[in-house]
Amino acid sequence: MALAGTEMAITVDDLPAHGALVPGVYGFVNGAQVRDDPAYLEILKHWVRAGFHLGNHTFSHLDIDRVTTAEYIADIEKNETFLTDFARGDSARVFRYPYLHEGDTRLKRTDVRQWLAGRRYRIAHVTVHVDDWAWNDAYARCVGRSDERAIDGLKRSFLKAAMDRFEWTRAVSHTLFKRQIRHILLLHVGAFDALMLDELLRAYQNAGMTAITLRAAMDDPAYTLNDEIVWQGELPFLLRIAQARRAVIPPAPTIPLEGLNAVCR
Repeated sequence: MALAGTEMAITVDDLPAHGALVPGVYGFVNGAQVRDDPAYLEILKHWVRAGFHLGNHTFSHLDIDRVTTAEYIADIEKNETFLTDFARGDSARVFRYPYLHEGDTRLKRTDVRQWLAGRRYRIAHVTVHVDDWAWNDAYARCVGRSDERAIDGLKRSFLKAAMDRFEWTRAVSHTLFKRQIRHILLLHVGAFDALMLDELLRAYQNAGMTAITLRAAMDDPAYTLNDEIVWQGELPFLLRIAQARRAVIPPAPTIPLEGLNAVCR
């Protein structure tokens, strides 16, 4: 998608974006989920028929920091084989690291990146993320109680968090690059995401967002930067660049996890 001088694409983890507004959406899939529940296969078929794409997210949602390089690469290859039935040319050769972990040593990070490049993979980074998954459990509890007032509160808190993160992303992009890079938004599959998707996209659009394909976003030269750092925990693209440059940026807006955990108890 792009926002008022900021372009942004959408990716969806674990595999519902609306094609008229958001083109070329990628769903990043772990084949192990289909192995464990074959009913998910129909979801993937519908996704591809709708004109969207599937990308590689490892077969087992492995954490690269907890396995060897050889184990990690083997799991990517296993998912590559699984995705063969859904791929259109090289469309599936887009990779997203689970947990946004790229390796707890520089050697591991470099070896996996070189392997991905040798197999013609492009890496889908993340610049906009809302931790949208955090609202799903609370929403399920409130639906179980038919508590519409609480659900309305969840909607308001989600949209506020989404816009706060969005504006923070734009501010950090300007600090680091003196421009708005082509942003990449990460969402997850969930009942609350499905409920809020239209409102979320309208809010972004009203803020100046213009939707673009993931491929177009990945062409931004910012994503060619190799920050040559290793890290612990989740670290989206802009935070990595800021850390590598030792740049001073504002803290990211927090997600109300404690409050969400208390809703509809």
